Amino acid sequence: MKKTRLNTSTILGLSLALSAVVAVMISCGSSNSSSNTPTTGTVKTYVSDPPTCSALYDHVYVTITKVEANINSNAGPNDSGWQTLVDLTSAPKQVDLMTLNPSATPNFCGTLYLLAQQQLPPGKYQQIRLILLANNASSGPSSNACSTGFNCVVPHGSSTSYELDLSSEAQTGIKIPASQIANGGLMVTAGQNTDFNIDFDSCASIVQEGNGQYRLKPVLHAGEVSLNNSVISGKAVDSSSGAAIPNALVLLEQPDPNDATTDRVVMSGMTGSDGSFSFCPLPASNTNFDIVIAGQTTQSGTVTTTTTTYNPTILFAVPIGANVGNVPLYAETATTSLNCPVGSTCPGTISGQITSTNNGTPVAGSVEISALQSVTNGSSTIKVTIPVFMATSQPPDFTTNSTTPTAGCATSSADCTAYSLSVPASSPAIGTYSTSSFSFTAPASTSQASYTVNALADGSNGLMTCSPTSMTSKSVTVSSGSTVNASNEPTLNFAFTGCTAP
Repeated sequence: MKKTRLNTSTILGLSLALSAVVAVMISCGSSNSSSNTPTTGTVKTYVSDPPTCSALYDHVYVTITKVEANINSNAGPNDSGWQTLVDLTSAPKQVDLMTLNPSATPNFCGTLYLLAQQQLPPGKYQQIRLILLANNASSGPSSNACSTGFNCVVPHGSSTSYELDLSSEAQTGIKIPASQIANGGLMVTAGQNTDFNIDFDSCASIVQEGNGQYRLKPVLHAGEVSLNNSVISGKAVDSSSGAAIPNALVLLEQPDPNDATTDRVVMSGMTGSDGSFSFCPLPASNTNFDIVIAGQTTQSGTVTTTTTTYNPTILFAVPIGANVGNVPLYAETATTSLNCPVGSTCPGTISGQITSTNNGTPVAGSVEISALQSVTNGSSTIKVTIPVFMATSQPPDFTTNSTTPTAGCATSSADCTAYSLSVPASSPAIGTYSTSSFSFTAPASTSQASYTVNALADGSNGLMTCSPTSMTSKSVTVSSGSTVNASNEPTLNFAFTGCTAP
């Protein structure tokens, strides 16, 4: 038999060919492995609104068209980098924030309503924009609960809907910056699922203007859903009986970035029928929060109805994640004021007027008014924003009107609006946080409340921008059932100039 012999060059050629085949096989295998590696994360986007504003509104309808996210915290609405979380442009969804779907999950600080599920590239998204359908849009959801427009409110006990003025939010979207997102942004990880919630906060976001119309001044917060953090909760109770105080006003505050001696409202709400309250999702913060609560209750008798007004209780340095438990509110001492019915305890009233011009020309816009009390927190004195009764937002907005000044204006200027603040007439109780509980110092039974009034026109949250941007009155003392006004304290009138409308 003849044997076949392979020379060295033949062997080398076969070896090279075999190596090439193996390399191709390895390459293909590597490609298959890479294709199975997830490159995006799944985000479920929810919207919520804890039903704390049910004492003000029976329905709040908003029609959502889109939600977008951007890794760049400074990106403008037309800049690149926007990723779509929710796209309802072809079928806008109208949501009633007061009666969200009770079967929606997960359950977190009130009911969540699922808007959409979307795939996003990984990263930390530091800006969210929620876009609403314009009220004058040519078409919208097939079933529209609003008599005019596609966004509206129905006040408590009313059968009439009122259009909700959106200003520019329908075009550019309602911006939720990193400072209002828990943990500073939405973290998306490849291959992982994330539940993301947008809290509408109707109590703070809807303003009833002097002309009877309603305007959206959006104060939205957002965050990844978590039952263990980014929440502060508690319950308002009567200091004597321990009974729950429903519909009490609750303000969550932090120091003003430009003035550490003044607490500004971060979020606001009302207690439920059982006196409970919760704030979430809370924005990331290295600073604890202060809580300020005040309330009123009514008792209907066979002949008359009496009102009990509770002084504010302030809890300093509350950390994120705290349940502060029962927060005692102290009733004001009964008075014999002619303006306060027998058997009732009544708030005091502070009133004045606001004017706004630019080179002498009236300018219509909004000014935010806060009632401040100076209180001692340890060795420091801080001005705390106190809840204003009957306000649809905290602090309340007052809109100057460029055509017809509101009744009560002492000037014929057409840029005038009269404001009136109904506030607790006694000093607050102070709570000091320690580990997981509070110790309280009750207010002096005969102490009257001393207030300064601050007017803010700095362009934030849809306000007009004026010069100066902030004005503060001199200190005034308020008594139960009494009224303090500019006739005895002229600094309660605020005249802004150089104003530009939002």
